[in-house]
Amino acid sequence: MVKPLKQYQCERCSRTFARLEHLQRHDRSHTKEKPYLCDQCPKSFTRKDLLARHERLAHGAAPAHGPASSPASASPQVQFEGLNVLASAVTDHPSSASTSTLPGTQPLLPGPPGPYPPQLAPTVGHPIATPNPPGPGPPVPTGFSEPFVGYGPVTSYDGDDFTTFLDSIPLPSHPFSPTYQPLPLFPAFHFDSTSEYSQPVEKASTDVETPSSSILPRHGTQLPSLQPEGAHVPYKSRDPGAHISLTAQCRDRIIATLPEYANVISHPYSPSRHALSRFLGGYMTNFHYHYPFMHVPTLDLDSMPLHLIFAMAAVGAQYCREPEASMSLYKVAKAVTLEHIRRDLQWGCISPKAQGPVDPAARSQDIIESVQALLLLISVSCWFERDPPHYEALYIRSFMETLLRQGGLNDLPPQDGSWESWIRNEMFKRTKLIVFCFFSVHTIVFDIPPLILTEELALDLPCTEKEWTATTAGEWREERSRNQSRGELKLQDALNSLFTPSQSAKNSLDSFSSMGGYVLIHAMIQNIWLIQKASRLPVSNGSFLSPSVITSLEQALEHWCQCWEHNQESSIDPFNPHGPLSFTSTALLRLAYIRLNADFSSARRLETWNPDIIARSLRDNLSVQRSDRLTRAALHCAHALSTPIKLGINYVARTLVVSWSNQYALCSLECAVLLAKWLEVATVSNPAPGLTEQESKLLEFVLEMVMEAQHGVSRDWLLANNTRLSATVTRLWARLFTADYIWQLVNLIGRSLNRYADILEADG
Repeated sequence: MVKPLKQYQCERCSRTFARLEHLQRHDRSHTKEKPYLCDQCPKSFTRKDLLARHERLAHGAAPAHGPASSPASASPQVQFEGLNVLASAVTDHPSSASTSTLPGTQPLLPGPPGPYPPQLAPTVGHPIATPNPPGPGPPVPTGFSEPFVGYGPVTSYDGDDFTTFLDSIPLPSHPFSPTYQPLPLFPAFHFDSTSEYSQPVEKASTDVETPSSSILPRHGTQLPSLQPEGAHVPYKSRDPGAHISLTAQCRDRIIATLPEYANVISHPYSPSRHALSRFLGGYMTNFHYHYPFMHVPTLDLDSMPLHLIFAMAAVGAQYCREPEASMSLYKVAKAVTLEHIRRDLQWGCISPKAQGPVDPAARSQDIIESVQALLLLISVSCWFERDPPHYEALYIRSFMETLLRQGGLNDLPPQDGSWESWIRNEMFKRTKLIVFCFFSVHTIVFDIPPLILTEELALDLPCTEKEWTATTAGEWREERSRNQSRGELKLQDALNSLFTPSQSAKNSLDSFSSMGGYVLIHAMIQNIWLIQKASRLPVSNGSFLSPSVITSLEQALEHWCQCWEHNQESSIDPFNPHGPLSFTSTALLRLAYIRLNADFSSARRLETWNPDIIARSLRDNLSVQRSDRLTRAALHCAHALSTPIKLGINYVARTLVVSWSNQYALCSLECAVLLAKWLEVATVSNPAPGLTEQESKLLEFVLEMVMEAQHGVSRDWLLANNTRLSATVTRLWARLFTADYIWQLVNLIGRSLNRYADILEADG
């Protein structure tokens, strides 16, 4: 396919375009000119397709600037245009170039852009059963019988289409805030430190639910568009929090307490007051937001035990880039915590110090603080091969499980209606649920059984982050009154609702908090892991997940997506004011979709800490077969890579990924390998059956994406064999995780991906 000559150059950024209208459209991104006016309200837009979308969503009318919409396309249930825009942006070429030239692909039939015919309009949870539209002309052949949500070209781009698509992905609103998902349309952005973002507000009771408001990859293959125009209010990026200053009296108390543990640590490391304050500040501004089990507004360091303070400081020192200090603090915190447990928490209800009964409330507080200290020690040790060794995390977690069960896995302190009693109750609940999620992370990383099963938990889901971060009792009561109608659903009831297809079950769970969604997605990943392990038993004949099981899990993930959308604190920005949990949950969602198509659990071999073994295992012990479900999973993976490419992979790797949860890197490993394996089977010579239309479009998008990111490569070179494109894409993923990261496991993932690319190139 001959690409048109780019002869029109932008004077502001030196980009070139094949057609004058593309240059003019691009130029409006600099001038912020909005020449397309709505006839029914004062809004204006930079592009005609944005105006058409606004008219359809905001006014419920067919757009006046294009083909008339069919009744089905005007329905709220079919406004999934995101990936249709993406697909047409990379495949809908002028009629002279409308036939695909990729090896083994089926020709794409030319046709006028427009909405789906009514009988083919995709709806939520109802895939198209017939892949070929009715009417004259030969049908597009497909090789799969699975129902697959089609790609109707809602909006067409001509000519330099991939450039048009990239232009629609914004750069970050400020240097430390990327928009992660590659959505085609975004509101205007600015480059100042106080720039404002767009965040959905609560829908009025008169609003109509629009599935197109989704900002997550859905059950199908579409990447839905953003909320309708006007449904946003501005918000500022997350406040880094007040500086934590350790008082001289608190440090004196710490120094005075250390000699009590001389039997386990004779020369303890005792940093200065300023160093401890710096380390605790590093903890609060980084790690705390990923695991918010401490109540910051009422945090009192003077009443906090020594081992918990040192455990917090050990984590914070890593974020302060002081690994030697972190290691010294870790050793002290581990020795003191384990000795404290031996002395004071393994004697039933009798304290050896007091030689008398212990107050149950004080004892339960002691247990939960010791659990928190162990959790933070594990947070340091499980990400390193040595210094500290990762195997320490695996035996420390047994102490953590024992303490949780000793204090009552589902027991929470009583509430009397006061803010203080509620804080204590919620803090206990959050700590126990985060421990459950940490055990799930260990299952993902090391392929070991979880120590707490989902079915054992009878706790309510956590509250919203606004309620948890309220600074006064008055603010808390006001925020709590807003959430009273929703109530706090129990984890088991929420999980059952996700898997129950009835409308009444869905109505019982229409939303959850950011942390509630995070816990639920971990519960679902644990469920997938257990089912996959059970499928390897002899009684299962070694079969993979059955179609009925996969369908049930996909429907549950779809319901989870809908609840995520309805949560007013959800955001794809990891630096949004309500914390990064909803952002991290979307990465875990991708991992869940991937594991429905490939069992990565035993193939990862991360426990070896050897890139060669990991890469070879991923190559030899993991295979995929083409299917519509695999194409959907590969599309999720391609989505996850496209925005770092737009922003600049090296920039993202060195300035942004370091602040994200390690779970993002774990999920990206599987994204990279699954996409590489899909590309291998999609780029073989004369594939049988031939590539479907969806596969061809996805392959075209990946090709354009790689040529954008990799200097000097051509389409013919990338398609010379069936491993070169896979290796190139894998190296792009690896570049995200080869910078100077805090945690060694992140670098291990980058090195393993590079080694995997080496193997692919050698095989080619």
